[in-house]
Amino acid sequence: MNASAQEISDQAPPVSDGRAAILLVDDKADKLMAIGSLLVDIGQPVVTASSGPEALRCLLKEDFAVILLDVKMPIMDGFETAQLIRGRKATEHTPIIFITSYNDNETDMSRGYALGAVDFIFSPVVPEILRAKVSVFIDLFLKTRQVREQGELLRAAAEQRAVRLETRLEGLLNRLDVGVFRTTIEGRLIEANPAFYRLLHLPIGAMLDLNAVYVRPRERSDLVQRLTHAGHVQAHTARLRCGDGQEIWASLTKALSNDGGAVLIDGMLEDVTAAKESEEVLIRKTEELARSNSELEQFAYIASHDLQEPLRMLSVYSSLLAERYRGKFDEKADSFLAYTVEGAQRMQTLITGLLSYSRVGSNTDQVLQPVDLAALLDRCLFNLQVTIQERGALVTYDQLPTIQGDEVLIGQLLQNLIANGIKFCRESPRIHIGAKRAREAWQFSISDNGIGIPPDHHQRIFGIFHRLHARHEYPGTGIGLAVCRRVVERHGGRIWVESEVGRGSVFHVVMPDNLEGIAPAASAMSAG
Repeated sequence: MNASAQEISDQAPPVSDGRAAILLVDDKADKLMAIGSLLVDIGQPVVTASSGPEALRCLLKEDFAVILLDVKMPIMDGFETAQLIRGRKATEHTPIIFITSYNDNETDMSRGYALGAVDFIFSPVVPEILRAKVSVFIDLFLKTRQVREQGELLRAAAEQRAVRLETRLEGLLNRLDVGVFRTTIEGRLIEANPAFYRLLHLPIGAMLDLNAVYVRPRERSDLVQRLTHAGHVQAHTARLRCGDGQEIWASLTKALSNDGGAVLIDGMLEDVTAAKESEEVLIRKTEELARSNSELEQFAYIASHDLQEPLRMLSVYSSLLAERYRGKFDEKADSFLAYTVEGAQRMQTLITGLLSYSRVGSNTDQVLQPVDLAALLDRCLFNLQVTIQERGALVTYDQLPTIQGDEVLIGQLLQNLIANGIKFCRESPRIHIGAKRAREAWQFSISDNGIGIPPDHHQRIFGIFHRLHARHEYPGTGIGLAVCRRVVERHGGRIWVESEVGRGSVFHVVMPDNLEGIAPAASAMSAG
């Protein structure tokens, strides 16, 4: 690294100052200086490295918004460097733009994209194009950081709410006369809340051996035996003798824990004397618990959706800026505003996709029901009718069965696969949905005449965020097929693809079958 190139790195402020660093890698000092000078106007720190190993050392020290990587370098070329960068968890998603002076070589470009490159720039470099492409990833990096920081703030707020909720719960337990206590396995009381002493008519802080509290000592030994075997005992009812000699019926819930090697019975005690005479008390407590669970569910829902609010606000206001001030500044300002709007919208789409992905399978209490696939497919095609008409697409299908499943999730599966077949096609899309019996299951096939998928990507495309093409070619988040796989696995099935580049794709789905029956005859839907 010569003096001029070194100056670029030395001028770069630390990433912690809120800006986004650019890593420029090239073995030629004059190119480092030339390209580095073109990036000065972006206003972000530029760090240079003269070899692949030096670039990797830089990545160990800080995060970068984008990496500009020369292809032809001695010892370790750009492709080898990119492969090592992608192999690190911390940098597996860092955008890489290859810069090369050599002619466009399809094999090299395919290799570069397979290694996760987002773009290629060929020398001589056009300054405006370079700055525009780098600015996109700078903007994305800064917005991602902002969302992450906002998420941390929300997480901290959630933790504070949880502490307050725990405090409120403890107060509620005391008001409900629920004793919370901890003892040794032998029965010696270690600590308890005021309600525990009040229920047993004891002075707060009194020393107590729980073996002496049970009216029938055998109940205590039976309880300990069950607790030792299972690790917890739920709602065990026993007759207890209070400090003043009075007897009560108590419901005990206990669980074993380990504190510094000592085995302890974390427990809860409730006076259920009245419940023995009437079940109304138990019903009331159950309703109170149900309301509490509902509040906790609402809290979790609100917290998850609050993550989108900062980005939604950014998207709205950046759109307003772009609309209100378009043409009032220079073209570069208009371009920057457009990048901001596009980046915010893309991140919003990404977060929506992630929430959709996380919701699949989150309902552990879902009830599977008969799903008429023919009727469901009609609704999916209705949802996609604008896209179908715009692209002149033709969707045909065989007789489809009724299967057991979650109608919403299966509809999402069908719609995603059909939409993909339409999107990834350079001519008039032709989609066909087939169905056939496969022992105790149904096997479905969704075939298209699209661009096809390279063999080495047949498994990887079902991974979240995995994309085969640049966003300007085919927009999307890289989440759709990951959602499809999760839906199928949620139903105990499996999904895979057979494809050949330039010859279309066939997605196969096998779903377990518990119902008999075939829907009405085959049909088709097209652009007219």
